[in-house]
Amino acid sequence: MTQGLLIFFIVLIVIAIIHFVSLRIMQIAEEKKWKYKKVFWYIYGFLFAISGFVNMFPFEEFKPIALIQCLCGIVIIVLHYLGKIEIKNPT
Repeated sequence: MTQGLLIFFIVLIVIAIIHFVSLRIMQIAEEKKWKYKKVFWYIYGFLFAISGFVNMFPFEEFKPIALIQCLCGIVIIVLHYLGKIEIKNPT
């Protein structure tokens, strides 16, 4: 029971931090938002690819999900580099 409450409060704190950061990001200039989004997509693709690569160990058995995850990370990086992943302002 105590571990469950600890996990619950940790999740609430993480959600509060994410909410606070998202409110602060809404108030900054569009140029900085664009730069943050650019960095986010590169980090996201890199971590996704690394996670897929790490999940493939040991190599004795073939893990198709890990291979797909690794390839998706690489595709995200390439698509963002080519400019296909862009968040456009709706206004």
